Amino acid sequence: MIHRPFTTLSLLMLLCMLPESLHAQTVIDMHTGRVSGKTKEDYDIAAREKWQLEQDSLEYIDCLTRAFNYLHADSLLQAQDLLERALRLRPDAPGNYVVEHNLGRIAMARNRWKEAVNFLNKVLQRQPNMGEAREDRATCYLQLQMFDLALRDYDNLLLQHPDDEHLLLLKAIALNRSGAVYDSLDILDSLIAQHPENAEAYLLRAETYLMLGQHGYARRDIKLAEKHGLPDNEVQHFMQRLKED
Repeated sequence: MIHRPFTTLSLLMLLCMLPESLHAQTVIDMHTGRVSGKTKEDYDIAAREKWQLEQDSLEYIDCLTRAFNYLHADSLLQAQDLLERALRLRPDAPGNYVVEHNLGRIAMARNRWKEAVNFLNKVLQRQPNMGEAREDRATCYLQLQMFDLALRDYDNLLLQHPDDEHLLLLKAIALNRSGAVYDSLDILDSLIAQHPENAEAYLLRAETYLMLGQHGYARRDIKLAEKHGLPDNEVQHFMQRLKED
């Protein structure tokens, strides 16, 4: 059966048949269940709530504007205070994942890695494909020596960007620090084969060879890193470590 919409006449007839009490707007007391007609005071309350929401929205925007100005000036504590205030004003604002991401980065800058992870977890719950937040969380996991979790995040990112040099380096670092030295070398060998100009890859491979006591390979790679732009002070620092090892 097809349900056809009411005609204008049938709507008018229905309205005429409704009890008079239903023509007015009603208020239901959520505690007693009592139904009553809306009064002027109720409209005043609604108006006040609307006004408060508008004020909160204006203050929310003001907090964010001032917070990002403080971030630009590296005033982290002032920025943090304003970002947290913005979250309290509008806890359900759709853009709050950006606020939480910045709070996470402030915590990272202050070496408060667990606090940063808590913020970044919230971001990724809302925006699971937000690569910057996932990379930041992996960095926190590295600092906390939670290598399995860091590697999980890097693998997730590499599924989307399998040839990203930066991500491959970060995964190699995580493997290296977790003790999976030869897995790290496999990634670095492949990365250098594809990008023979990558000085950071040579440096990390030199570090890995130094860990394995293979000084000849380490010396070779640090010279290649220097050739491809590694700063002289880093080269000298590494050569000194070779002498001391």
